[in-house]
Amino acid sequence: MKLEAEIKNIKKILVDDENFFQIPDYQRPYSWDKENISDLIDDVITAFLRNDGEHYFCGSLVLVNNESDGRFDIIDGQQRITTFTIIACVFRELYGSVLGKKPLKYISNSIQDEYEESKRKLKFLTNDKYQIDFEETVLKKIDFIDTKNIEKSFPDNRYLQNAHFVKGFLEERIEINKVNIEDFIIWFYESIVLTTIICPSQDSAIQIFNVLNDRGMPLSSIDILKSNLMSKLSSKEDRKAFKTKWEFINSNLKFSNLEIDSMLNTYLYYKITSNPKNRLDKELIEVFSKEGKSSLQIIKEINDFSDSFIEMSNQEDKYIYCLKYLRHKIYWNSILTTALFEKYPDIGKLRELMVAYYYQNWIAGATVARIKQTSFNVLKLVKNNSGIEQIENEFKSNLEKYATTNTFKESIESNTVYGRKWDRAVLLLIEYFSTDEDKNSFIPLGPKLHLEHILPKTLTPSWKENFTSDEIQQWTDSIGNLTLLSLRKNVQAKNNNFEEKKNAYRDKDNVSTSYVITQQVLEENQWNVASLQRRKEELLNKINRKINIF
Repeated sequence: MKLEAEIKNIKKILVDDENFFQIPDYQRPYSWDKENISDLIDDVITAFLRNDGEHYFCGSLVLVNNESDGRFDIIDGQQRITTFTIIACVFRELYGSVLGKKPLKYISNSIQDEYEESKRKLKFLTNDKYQIDFEETVLKKIDFIDTKNIEKSFPDNRYLQNAHFVKGFLEERIEINKVNIEDFIIWFYESIVLTTIICPSQDSAIQIFNVLNDRGMPLSSIDILKSNLMSKLSSKEDRKAFKTKWEFINSNLKFSNLEIDSMLNTYLYYKITSNPKNRLDKELIEVFSKEGKSSLQIIKEINDFSDSFIEMSNQEDKYIYCLKYLRHKIYWNSILTTALFEKYPDIGKLRELMVAYYYQNWIAGATVARIKQTSFNVLKLVKNNSGIEQIENEFKSNLEKYATTNTFKESIESNTVYGRKWDRAVLLLIEYFSTDEDKNSFIPLGPKLHLEHILPKTLTPSWKENFTSDEIQQWTDSIGNLTLLSLRKNVQAKNNNFEEKKNAYRDKDNVSTSYVITQQVLEENQWNVASLQRRKEELLNKINRKINIF
């Protein structure tokens, strides 16, 4: 890998050399904000005032020569170079009429070509809107307005926002410190330096970028994957088609409150059906290389897989609702998305088996290591369209190997269900399947959902009359004594006697609890050991019908 590295000042980078720059289309948008601008202006004014003859180091600039466009692609340093260009435009607007030839030339030549005014030193390929905003509202002319809320005044134009921030901070610091503006601008161009690295290829540039990156945001695996796939397309039309499809995928995911990172990780599991050993981009690039598909074929498959991912996430299905409470989402998510993508014929039965398998493991206290390999085995079986009996046997074999079912039964039947990580999820599972309705709304495990102790943990005298101390210890935290309430109902029920609790569940504020399993408690005339035994047995039967099915 042959690199050209040199420490250069802004004058050398933007003014002297006949170099032009562009932000590649796979890069993230410009993201510096008010705090970044304030820090930069503070730093450079302080460095200027020290007057110690030292250069002010401002990070790295990693470039690749894009010969076809006649510009350098900026791999690292887009935030700084964009901001320096904005500062140059602010210099022009504020001080252009009072400066001498030297600083004026620095400013002008750092914005545009000396002999071709329309040829800008920096342009954006990331999005047409960004380039238009940058050109029309900053590069050509900045129309400053007097506003107290800059972000609100220009909500969709980060370049114009930051131009206003630069103006405000610059004028304030220059006034306070009595700075000679001509001296400062010359110092700005001649004394601010960056380590400029010109790389022979995009891959080597990204490598260097991830090592040297400091104040900027590192390229994610997703960015690198997108960059790699686009770099393999030779024509601008194909690159534009790829980029349009990528943005379409991202928009569809965001519309469903989903992230492209999550979808692509699920897609990676689908492609390799095993535990990833490298970053997402490296794994997928290796897979694509072996498959020999073009980037346009690949983006079509990713789009189709993303559609299945969205469909799975948006399904109004009781089994999927139950799976959403699990911690290690990637395993069940990749299996079910693959089932939809591959049009697996027994997907209904597959969902039932998955809820039973994963909940048994969760309630039994199994670690992720116990479910991981079985999950990959099932993913592979679904991808290969294997029979549902084979998948059931895979789950069953794992449960038998670790005696998981016995541990699950001991845990769910114990006297200490309350306080387990799965306590509310199990009651919600019962709730979902307590009606025959096909469609229910998903109930999140948020702060508004409370577990109610029917026999309260803090007992009033009336409760103590009906239970011995041993019975209280045995039943208080058992599943038979727990039910679901909203926060409001939970507060209303308090530690009252059973009749008052029933009134709170049923009639307080003329609103009855919406939870079916709590409405069933209203049918009890009193709450005693017999009631607890009966309810525990009923709830365990419902749990076993859904979870203990192997």
